[in-house]
Amino acid sequence: MNIDAPTDKPQDSPTLIMVRGVPGGGKSYITARLRQALGEERVVILDPDAIDKTSKAYLELSESLTADGVDSKLHPYRFLRGNAHAGIASHKIVIWNQGFIDLDGFTKTVNNLTAYATDHGTTLPTLVVEVEIDGDVAKERVAQRAAEGGHDVPEEPFNRFISQYRSFADEGFTTVQVNGNDDVGVSVEKILEALKKL
Repeated sequence: MNIDAPTDKPQDSPTLIMVRGVPGGGKSYITARLRQALGEERVVILDPDAIDKTSKAYLELSESLTADGVDSKLHPYRFLRGNAHAGIASHKIVIWNQGFIDLDGFTKTVNNLTAYATDHGTTLPTLVVEVEIDGDVAKERVAQRAAEGGHDVPEEPFNRFISQYRSFADEGFTTVQVNGNDDVGVSVEKILEALKKL
């Protein structure tokens, strides 16, 4: 796969990049810089923490899902998945930025998107980016982010993330691991090199 030259033209095939790691690891910074490097028009970013739940698109989907009896807790995920499908249909680079500590849920998500691509006559090269960082550093970052008005993570779910998070590199996914303490540019270059090998 050649991802060197940013262009507004569609990709030969869509691409999926799953960015995972604990809160405060630097996933969002890496995702934003990766989007710049790949060309903003080519990329769709999905992030459950960045969903505008007051948007018309979200409210309409939520209303439809409620009418179908779908639990409201699943609405954000369905919204992201729908946007991923749209990105795949448009042959975009879809970057899904989420912690994903549950292997089963992670695998089902990747399989769903891969099947959607196949059903629409294309392939979906997939790269898993795992952002590694010390738990204490991550906790300090989350606290600082919250103090500055950003997204907070309560102590209980944060501790659950730290205790349950593990690499999925041995589960059959093409995976690149980056360090959340490294310069973001270094991490992005490492990811770009891995993308070329897909």
